[in-house]
Amino acid sequence: MVGVTDQAAAKCAAPDRLPRHAMIILALAAFVTLLTEIMPAGLLSLLADGLQITQAASGQFITAFALGALCAALPSTALTYKMPRKRLLLLGLVGFTLINAANGIITNLALALTIRFFAGCCGGLIWAMFAGYATRLSPPAQRGRAIALAGSGVTLALVLGAPLSAAIGQWLGWRGAFLCLGGFSGLLVIWSLYFLPDAPGSQAGSHFSLSGSLRQPGVLANLTLIFSFVAAHSLLYVFIEPLLVPSGLGARVDLLLLVFGGGSVAGLFVTGILIDHHLSRLTMASILVFMAACLLMSLGLTHKLPVCLGVVMWGITTGGFAALTQSAMTSVAGRFMDTAQAMATTAWNLAVSAGGLLGGVLLTHSSIVALPVAAILLLLLGLGAYQRGLRPLI
Repeated sequence: MVGVTDQAAAKCAAPDRLPRHAMIILALAAFVTLLTEIMPAGLLSLLADGLQITQAASGQFITAFALGALCAALPSTALTYKMPRKRLLLLGLVGFTLINAANGIITNLALALTIRFFAGCCGGLIWAMFAGYATRLSPPAQRGRAIALAGSGVTLALVLGAPLSAAIGQWLGWRGAFLCLGGFSGLLVIWSLYFLPDAPGSQAGSHFSLSGSLRQPGVLANLTLIFSFVAAHSLLYVFIEPLLVPSGLGARVDLLLLVFGGGSVAGLFVTGILIDHHLSRLTMASILVFMAACLLMSLGLTHKLPVCLGVVMWGITTGGFAALTQSAMTSVAGRFMDTAQAMATTAWNLAVSAGGLLGGVLLTHSSIVALPVAAILLLLLGLGAYQRGLRPLI
């Protein structure tokens, strides 16, 4: 009996070295999750033609996913926070396999949007447990690097998602693109089943409690930072094409998105190297550099060089931001880590919606320069939350 107990304890104990193979699998899971969400952006015209709808209606494929993720993150965590992490990840990936395959054969818009909502539920489940899974598989001294490595799939999807889906769509059609993603998800299920280590759910002494999580010093400040930063990013990213028009770069959105993606990769690389020893400084630098990028774009809106430089700086800060805030959350949330990560997922999706809505209002009722100015104001809110509630704790 003692031997069994010791073996179980050893199995659950943190490893001595970072399991890179497991981090690669988690990175691919993040890639599949985000690509499932954003792939319709590269297929809008094909979806519109295939389903005989407008491109605006095609855009609701993304909205339906975001709504599902928003609705599912907290309830799914409340129901599953004690379950083994591998089982939850496999559940989400199996969901993506079936849902993406179904999206490739359906012909009804209402049914397609309903299925996309449930895809978002799978996404909310995965995002809520993702950082906790990565940290449970890693040594305590390398948990920040583990989150950065596992989260590299997010950056990869942001850089390659829209162009990759557009290329596959042109080659195989939009149905073929969804079927390919479903097939890739299925292969990842098999790989994960045999090669991904398991990790326990929340242990004794851990709780799911929204109020308890919010009372933890630093959690509310981190949520505020996430909301303000992501909302600032969203209102610029969604409306990047009109933002580039005054400088004459409106026709080169594809090139500027590639530049943004390159900056994101560089930012994630630097974050992965430094995060475990310089979390606070990196977080502060991300906020300040993003603010400087917005200021540069607002003052030089009609000139190519400051706009391009601003986009690069913006991309650099965005690449590592998720890893920074997830790592900070694991540091401050204590026994409420799973609850806090689910709340972070909810705050992130709310910010995406709020940023898009605010950007649309500003674009309709003001000039284009209002977008980077509004982003600066949002980032000031995040900076204040960081300085007062988070910086002393990380």
